Amino acid sequence: MTYRGDPRTWAVPIELIKERLDLDGARALDIGCGVGGFSLAIAQEGGVVVSLDISLDIMRRVAVTGHVHPHLASAVTLPLREGSMDLIILNGVLEYTARDQEGPPRDTHLKVLWYIRRLLAPGGVFYLGIENRYYLKFLLGARDHYEMRWSNILPRKLSTFISRLLGQEVRHWIYSHYELIHLLSEAGFNYPVFYTALPNYKAPEHLIPLGSMDLIREASMRTHTKRLYQWVCNILAHSEWLYRKIGPDFVIMSVVS
Repeated sequence: MTYRGDPRTWAVPIELIKERLDLDGARALDIGCGVGGFSLAIAQEGGVVVSLDISLDIMRRVAVTGHVHPHLASAVTLPLREGSMDLIILNGVLEYTARDQEGPPRDTHLKVLWYIRRLLAPGGVFYLGIENRYYLKFLLGARDHYEMRWSNILPRKLSTFISRLLGQEVRHWIYSHYELIHLLSEAGFNYPVFYTALPNYKAPEHLIPLGSMDLIREASMRTHTKRLYQWVCNILAHSEWLYRKIGPDFVIMSVVS
């Protein structure tokens, strides 16, 4: 079992969700579930989980229990009724949803978020994990999902133009803190709460509210990763403004009223 398929990897997100929702008997949707670790973690708390992915190979690897129901489906065409879910997970998936769609990627992302909002029942919880568009590693030349450098930080039109010249249009858009606030607001998610995910949203050891800079600095030095990463996060966390701008991945929680 990979670390992402291990329910223990998701212990910290589960505790954060439980602060807002009783998972015993909760109806959950895990979009882009991968190998199913997050789904299994929810099921272990008594939740009934519909686990979606577009990869048949991945679906075959999802561990199935009485509380986990895997389905082959896309986030763009969710076959569910309005108000049917208490919890929806979209972890490292939003940026992929526009890959095979027409028009600007943001339009697809907004459509997906808007539909998720409609699927949630009153009091339902939305959990979103995503990278920061201007994260320092991208500024320093880390490669994106297309193995390109600096595509995230360039203006969208310029990035699209260059990527088309190179033979593959960049459509895996990620967003800044400011852009995510506006995108979520347009989709109907009011007052989303942002957390820093250390070391990342893929295996979060710490989820700390943005603004709790003392806690972020302390947690950064206890994260199981490279020493350089620890010190970079610690230094960035001396400025809340700087950390929001170029800090690491976000986890965002929103409760539907």
